[in-house]
Amino acid sequence: MSWRASLATFAVLGATALFLFHLFQREISGSWLAFGVHPQVLAELESSLADQKRLARSEPNRKAEYRQRFGRIEALLGHLRVLSFSRGEIARRYELALSGLLVAVLAAVAGAHAWRQAREGRRLERLRSALGDLAAGRTDLEVGVAGRDPIGRVAGMVEEASRTMAKDRRRIASLENLSAWQEAARRHAHEMRTPLTAARLELDQLGRLGPLLGAPEATHLVASVEQEIDRLERFTQSFATFARVPRPVLRREDLGALVADFGELFGSAWPNLTLCAERPVKPVAVTVDREMIRQVWVNLLENTAQACGEHGGKVVLAAGEGPTGPFVEVADDGPGIAPEVLPRLFEPYVSGRPGGGGMGLGLAISRKILLDHGGDLELIESGPRGARFRLSLPRPEGAG
Repeated sequence: MSWRASLATFAVLGATALFLFHLFQREISGSWLAFGVHPQVLAELESSLADQKRLARSEPNRKAEYRQRFGRIEALLGHLRVLSFSRGEIARRYELALSGLLVAVLAAVAGAHAWRQAREGRRLERLRSALGDLAAGRTDLEVGVAGRDPIGRVAGMVEEASRTMAKDRRRIASLENLSAWQEAARRHAHEMRTPLTAARLELDQLGRLGPLLGAPEATHLVASVEQEIDRLERFTQSFATFARVPRPVLRREDLGALVADFGELFGSAWPNLTLCAERPVKPVAVTVDREMIRQVWVNLLENTAQACGEHGGKVVLAAGEGPTGPFVEVADDGPGIAPEVLPRLFEPYVSGRPGGGGMGLGLAISRKILLDHGGDLELIESGPRGARFRLSLPRPEGAG
């Protein structure tokens, strides 16, 4: 609202208040004042004084009682005569007091309105600045405008939109990074397969020629080299698997039922782990590829089993639904993740297993699966008391 509109509004309110005040003074207070000093009222009181004198003379035994009544009526009559004489001054003072009160109320209302307008102006300016930042591509904005009014609700929507944009950008960046790693893995697998196949053929021929050439020690060397070739072939297969993570085939599922089924099926798959699957109180609908989500849980538990070793541990899978959508948390009581690994935890070829064992592809593949689902895989906490991962999943279309 502009200052001209505000001024016009207060002018209308002031005129209305003055009219009502004048009407009240004339029709209510003025009427009572006029009644109190009406000549007929004064005449009746003077007549009552004369009656009291006559009664006192006619009944001497009640003279004291009539005298008291006479005194009270005489005092009332004196007050009314004074009121009649000062009627104009009393009305003016009364009007002045009420006018002052009215002006004070209007001033307070105007001050409150001006303060509110200034506050709304500052909030709108912050909102305008936040919208400019959002249009410029900035994300994770904090508008700093709270409230349930329209401005506060719009500010909340701007903050939510900025968080969604930031999440989408991180998701796209992660997918692009993983796609680059996948392409590198595909090239490595392709380049390694040919020389490994040739080496194995040459080694087989050497193994057959060794006894014929009278070199029995060649058998031992051949076996040793075969082990190394087997190891390289496993690495090559891991590269190929990572390079060919399939797209999920989505179907509508109950997330709680998926967790419970996984607990029943894989409860004894890791002898050193105690697996506990917790279902939510209410069904949680998701659209997922059942087998790929199971693969994520298998990867996480495989890492936990490796980390816990012979001491063993407990893993809890808990499904639920929060403000951002369905989720499954995988928490263990193992030794946690090494601090130096945390910044690059989901990068390919980064392993947190004791002694550096493994290819370091399990978490990378798992996060790729969740990102392809439109969700994410995050490490919520890690420490001496264990680690906790969260699998976030989007709500199905049409779900509330």
